[in-house]
Amino acid sequence: MTRRAVTESLRVSGDTWIEATPAERAMASLDMALPAMTLPADLWAGIDQALSGAQMISVAGIDIERFAQGAWRKLAPGVRMKRLWGKRTFLIECQPGSVVPAHRHRTFEHSLILSGDVTSAEGDYGPGDYHGMPAGSRHAAWSTRSGCQVLIQHDA
Repeated sequence: MTRRAVTESLRVSGDTWIEATPAERAMASLDMALPAMTLPADLWAGIDQALSGAQMISVAGIDIERFAQGAWRKLAPGVRMKRLWGKRTFLIECQPGSVVPAHRHRTFEHSLILSGDVTSAEGDYGPGDYHGMPAGSRHAAWSTRSGCQVLIQHDA
């Protein structure tokens, strides 16, 4: 299906389609125009060496949250949740075989699978997969076979 056909079907169905900005279109064009290249094998070692002697700087307003630090809250057996910043962005970590209970979304929820697997009524998801749920929607419980980490962000 062409982009024009997808956009038209979304318009007819009433769903919204977020168009790419001019900057996003330009960057995509550049990415497609550049030839694939192999990075030097010692690239990261060279970067690490160059940075090892650098003095750390402090920048006001930057918020860094380490995975092992900060408060985690139990969401369900084998499932824990940690707020990353603000009230709308958090990380969910699930142990193998755990289940996240069914729930309703008050706002649009963006989910990005960082690691592991997620199985829901909507399908199976793996690292890098995105799943969006509109405000007011409700979905059945979802589970993980091998465990997972999921980044969640709610719209305001």
